Amino acid sequence: MKNLAHIAEIPVYVSSWTDEFFHKSAFEAPIKYPKKKVIDFLSQFKKKERIKLYRGINKYNEKNKLIVSWTYDKKAAESYISDGGKIIEQEFVPSDILLDTTILNEEQKQLLGYDYKIDDKEVLAIGMK
Repeated sequence: MKNLAHIAEIPVYVSSWTDEFFHKSAFEAPIKYPKKKVIDFLSQFKKKERIKLYRGINKYNEKNKLIVSWTYDKKAAESYISDGGKIIEQEFVPSDILLDTTILNEEQKQLLGYDYKIDDKEVLAIGMK
């Protein structure tokens, strides 16, 4: 994996979208699909190999299909299920991933608005299969 520590400058058009996503997605609020230049910039923040991820599905998030939050941590996914929810597991190829927060340093997380006290090892996937 390439060293991304030198990438401290995050364009405003990227940080605006990611900040809105992270803060609205916590409440399952709708978010606009990112523009191509946002996707292109974020493409440097993902792994090159297939990854296995988990998602907690509940009645509030089951219809979300555009950009979907997943996690490497099954226990984190379990914290999002309630009222008959379930855990789903899926493998993703790099082209399905928008952003993998596990490869960001702390400064990059802050700049992108990923400022949660608990790190869910979040990965944003494009669409859901």
